[in-house]
Amino acid sequence: MDIEQNSQCDVLIIGAGPVGLFLACELGSRGVSTIVVEERAGLVPHPKANTHNARSMEIYRQHGIALDLRDTGLPMDRATDVAYFSRLFGHELHRVSLPSPRAAMEELREPGTRWPSAEPQLRASQMVLEPLLFNRASSFASVDIRFGWRASAMVAKEDGVSVTITRGDEENVRIEAGYVVGCDGGRSWTRRELAIPFIGDEGLKMEFLGGRMQATYFRAPKLLERFPHADTWMHWIMHPQGRSILVLIDPARHEFLLHYQLPSDQPTPDFGARLAAMAGEPMEFEIISGAEWRAGIGVVAEQYGRGRVLLAGDAAHLFTPTGGFGVNTGIEDAFNLGWKLALASRGAAGPALLDSYTAERRPVAIRNTRYALELASGNGACPVSPELDADGPEGEATRAETSRYLARFARWEFDTPGIQLGGRYDGSPVIVTEAGEPPVDSATQYVPSALPGGRLPHMWMADGASLFDRLGQEFTLLVLGERGTFPAWTDAAKQAGVDLRIVAIPDLPETRALYEADILLVRPDNYVAWRGAADETALPLLMHAIGFA
Repeated sequence: MDIEQNSQCDVLIIGAGPVGLFLACELGSRGVSTIVVEERAGLVPHPKANTHNARSMEIYRQHGIALDLRDTGLPMDRATDVAYFSRLFGHELHRVSLPSPRAAMEELREPGTRWPSAEPQLRASQMVLEPLLFNRASSFASVDIRFGWRASAMVAKEDGVSVTITRGDEENVRIEAGYVVGCDGGRSWTRRELAIPFIGDEGLKMEFLGGRMQATYFRAPKLLERFPHADTWMHWIMHPQGRSILVLIDPARHEFLLHYQLPSDQPTPDFGARLAAMAGEPMEFEIISGAEWRAGIGVVAEQYGRGRVLLAGDAAHLFTPTGGFGVNTGIEDAFNLGWKLALASRGAAGPALLDSYTAERRPVAIRNTRYALELASGNGACPVSPELDADGPEGEATRAETSRYLARFARWEFDTPGIQLGGRYDGSPVIVTEAGEPPVDSATQYVPSALPGGRLPHMWMADGASLFDRLGQEFTLLVLGERGTFPAWTDAAKQAGVDLRIVAIPDLPETRALYEADILLVRPDNYVAWRGAADETALPLLMHAIGFA
């Protein structure tokens, strides 16, 4: 496919950040002709989004990149603790103990784990994720990714969308696409062309994590050897003169990322002075890159598209980074949307299928942005004082007050299995509603449930494999016990024009308690569309699941 000539494709993706690239992986793996255009000249070598949650890692696992991503993260036996300090080389105020990558993987295998998942969350930068996604997407013959092009005009038609893309000031190319997905960030050109507003909190005003922030990626060869505390992945500096967040990016290369608040009406302060205020003393450093961003935002698009033009990732929702939900919510957007676009592109989707994208994903984004804002407010309200570093009784009392606050609050930013695994699509037009109450929505507790509308509860197979590794790329009929060949379901799949894999698992007390049904219809995104006991209604149920409700 040559983008330098007027082109046609099933799907045009605007934006080659992690969400756009992952959507290209999804479409490419299904043979959907896809063009991705990105205004930047290439991938950005600046660390952002330093947490990939358990759900995202499960999704990456299905594309074969989870292990490679783990190889680029922190060393397998290094603790991923989050700790709070008066200054970096000063007093430790509180510590959230978190497992090393190796221990986290072992914990998943333990009975009764709070993290019943195929993959644990991972601390690694978006900077190392994007090349993996780019290579994966580029491996598909149906995917063409081009940098240096921006979308400049768009005309919606009844059977597609005509988009003009521009390189430089003069060179224009027209692309005729069946569908367009804007993955072009918080200032999305696509969303503005559709005149879809953001709704929510445009920015909390706080002394920290509210307003203009700076993220500086730097190298400090002496920092770790001078660090007087136990190994820490994320360091929160609480002294008001140096309040900031220091993230360890690569211990072998002595690379870090420092986030700090910028004055609302003043130029960026000298980084060396800022670093010294954070650490408590001057330090040797080398700046690699920097970027300004805004904290305290929690907004969601009023709708996730119009007609054949859709939005995903930051184009659909903007987060304050507390909790690390932004890019992960976007990856789930793409995982939800990819298979639906594939079916729509080959004429196998009913009218309700693409409509279900907004219905399913927008409530999740509202839930996640609200929790991120709660965390930001909690951080901003933490008592801080110049006395945090003071000697004597006054300093001890000040540190004790801050420590007590952090003990009540801090852990729930970094330990969120409910947010990561418990998102539900109740009320979706392509989910068969079942009587019964879903688990109580909790950010910090995940209750596995096979009630339709939720992610299929994970289990490990007898041979040590993940059940998710056995699921089909399209629909799966999960069967408890040996119950025959299910000809009604295989015939229904042929009539509907979708692939269906039948996966049998032992009908044991523990699996029966987990799934509470003889058979379950599982969607390509691992969500339960229906469960029951009989199969004579196979065709209506399958047609409902693909949008012919």
